[in-house]
Amino acid sequence: MKKDDYRVMANFANNFLNDQPLNVYGDGNQTRTFCYITDGIEGFLRTIILGQPGEAYNIGNQEPEITMLDLAKLFFKIEHKKENIHKIEYPSSYPADEPNRRCPNTIKAKDHLKFYAKISLEEGISNYLDWCKVNF
Repeated sequence: MKKDDYRVMANFANNFLNDQPLNVYGDGNQTRTFCYITDGIEGFLRTIILGQPGEAYNIGNQEPEITMLDLAKLFFKIEHKKENIHKIEYPSSYPADEPNRRCPNTIKAKDHLKFYAKISLEEGISNYLDWCKVNF
């Protein structure tokens, strides 16, 4: 992702590495799950090789389902830095129908493809921050 991607990971990483506050929309209780790129690629390859034609599979992580406020806190915990988080209002450009919760049901991928994400959220964020330090 580019630093101006406008997705939460890129926004948080860019602000974090530039010693800017991590901005969390609303109360920060909206939840998401995250899947590290190598896990996602493995899931896609398993789908190509083991998946049934015409079937759809959710490739991702069901755990941990984390609030955006807790995700912001995790950046500071991983890098052992003092928290700098601001809760802000949703911008007018923010989609009104954006869900408060996103969590894929990956049971079918586990049952049919034997797909299990391996990289923890903490490890993924740490790896991503290391990459961003060089590439942003």
